[in-house]
Amino acid sequence: MGYLTYGSTAAPIEIDDELLTHLRLVIVTKLRRNESFPLTLSIGDGAVETLWVHASIPLRFAMDEEPSIDRSLVVSMMNAANSAGGLDLTRAEFAPALTGSRVLHAMTA
Repeated sequence: MGYLTYGSTAAPIEIDDELLTHLRLVIVTKLRRNESFPLTLSIGDGAVETLWVHASIPLRFAMDEEPSIDRSLVVSMMNAANSAGGLDLTRAEFAPALTGSRVLHAMTA
C-alpha cells in the first residue's frame, strides 16, 4: 500500500500501489501543465472526500513498489481529470481499478 499526503498538515491517505502509480502520473502531468483540478476519493465507511489539486499545495507520494502502467487507465483518468467534474475515483468507470484490496481510507498520524 502507498500513501498520498495532501497539504502540509493532512493525514496521509492510504491507496493501493497500482492505483497510486496511475494517479501520480495524472497529477504530475496536470501540475506540470499548470492545470489544477478536483480529485474525489472514497475514504472508507462510505465517506467521500474531494481535494483541490493545485501546484501551490504540497503533495507527497510514497509507495512500496511501482507496478506496471496500464495506459488505458491513465487515459481514462486523464480524460476525467480534464472534465468539469474532475477526477472522481468513486465513479463506476474506475471500479475495476478499485476492486479487491484497493480500499482508500485516511490514516491518522
